[in-house]
Amino acid sequence: MPEWLPLALAFAGLSCVVAAAICDLRAFEIPDGLSIALLVLALAYGLLTPGFNWLSHIAAPVGVFAFGLLLFAKGWMGGGDVKLLTAIAAWTGLAGLLPFLVGVSLAGGVLALVLIVARRALAGRPSPRNLPRMFAADAPLPYAVAILGGVLWWANVAWPVA
Repeated sequence: MPEWLPLALAFAGLSCVVAAAICDLRAFEIPDGLSIALLVLALAYGLLTPGFNWLSHIAAPVGVFAFGLLLFAKGWMGGGDVKLLTAIAAWTGLAGLLPFLVGVSLAGGVLALVLIVARRALAGRPSPRNLPRMFAADAPLPYAVAILGGVLWWANVAWPVA
């Protein structure tokens, strides 16, 4: 097996998360195919990585999905966000789950603050036709952007660059 293959799978996974963030910014929707691809890539990564802790990498997404289902049922999180978080938890496992969720929380707070300030600054002004919908007062939060921030935070903690 080529040594570069696991890294290529990780890069493909990161590309899926970037694509999800772009889709969420554009249409406030995360295609299911991206979450499915992330799960398949995590499975392939596990098969190619000696000593991969399968129990941890199964327990993490199961727990995230269960908690995410509760958040979705209460209307606090979108279904696409829950599926994306679940798929990424298959990559982080239990050991990386806390750093990932801390990163998502921090990025989500920054994203919310930036959008609150921007939306207030634009309130009452005639909106130009080309202004993205995310700046509308009634627009949802494109949380896949925060999830991408959490992935980058986790990746830096899990695989710090020397």
